[in-house]
Amino acid sequence: MFVLKILAYLFGYVTMVVNGRTLERFINLATRRGIYFWDIRRLDQDRILIKTRLSGVKPLRHVARDTGSRFKIERRFGLPFFLGRARRRKTLALGVVFFLTTLYVLSSFVWFIQIEGNVKIGEQEIIAAAREAGFYRGAPKWRFEIFAVEEKIKERLPAVAWVGLEIRGTRALITVAEKKFLPPDHDGPSDILAAKAGLVRDVLVLSGQALVREGDTVFPGQLLISGEIWPPEALDPQGAILNVEPRLIRARGIVNARVWYEAYGESALVEHAQKPTGREERRVDVRLFGRRLVVLGPSEDPFSSFQASETVWTGPGWRNYSLPVEVITTVFRETKPHLVRISREEALRSATEQARGILKEQVPAEAEVLHRRVDLVHTKTAEELVRVRIIVETLEDIGVERPRS
Repeated sequence: MFVLKILAYLFGYVTMVVNGRTLERFINLATRRGIYFWDIRRLDQDRILIKTRLSGVKPLRHVARDTGSRFKIERRFGLPFFLGRARRRKTLALGVVFFLTTLYVLSSFVWFIQIEGNVKIGEQEIIAAAREAGFYRGAPKWRFEIFAVEEKIKERLPAVAWVGLEIRGTRALITVAEKKFLPPDHDGPSDILAAKAGLVRDVLVLSGQALVREGDTVFPGQLLISGEIWPPEALDPQGAILNVEPRLIRARGIVNARVWYEAYGESALVEHAQKPTGREERRVDVRLFGRRLVVLGPSEDPFSSFQASETVWTGPGWRNYSLPVEVITTVFRETKPHLVRISREEALRSATEQARGILKEQVPAEAEVLHRRVDLVHTKTAEELVRVRIIVETLEDIGVERPRS
């Protein structure tokens, strides 16, 4: 259907009113002669409104004569009529041609540059590196190659791991991924501290002095293995501290402890949702050089509550060239609030999944889960809510190394 409309516009078509007492015979005779009608609408007993191609108007004269009918052209549409009007209005035609030419020329340049993904590298550094490859604000699209710009940025900025350049009309998007440098390996004196609270299960010391043992309860930040080694001769037989210096080493070891995690989840038995009413409005916007203009439909949101979906049409492009025009069709579908009742089993499953999601972020992947318990939380008041608490016990290494200053 869309193709037929395009062809009708290219070859021209008219809207006409046919007057006569044998309108059905008029249509049948015209159809047998290959004349195509569409959007036929009866106005009254002796008149109909039809659309037909421009090429079918002349043969219709013979049909009208044979059926005793008359027709009158109401409106004319399509490219042939547009060109005819343009020939009569040369100044307007020249203005249109000038406008389209200017539009095409302006769309051949990059007017906006947007940079994403950089954290430590400044935008000006990236723009300066791209300029060396001929890419800058206002640069013609035929003066640079995307691949060359990307390679130049990586060459000039060693901290860049990956870079991508995308041209969208007159807008350029540079996406950068920076390298992540690992911290230098520490080999100086250090201690091992508790990263979290727990009950010590066993201690394995590779170097250093253990300050906790099995069965001890430790808290975050507590010293577990010290890198400070005092020589045995630091104390004299009477217990006095002699004037000697401790030996500082890098503490290494594993402190396994039982750690408990707790997470809470809840889910309502009644939820508020939006339900479509069947009413909808359509709006057509044109975005030109970043500015959006409403050409058809409501200028403001037509409903107080709605769901909207957009369809964007962009003009044809070739390589880096594309028209800076977009046609955006937005469909607004009205909705109204309604309540959705959820079964207790489904609410329990949702609350449990919510609590498990929280635990998944808390429990390290390398931790060994020793025990897991799921409890329903009851309150003294009646409520449309299901509450769940999950407690997980794990066995894991809680030690973290901290260099000595």
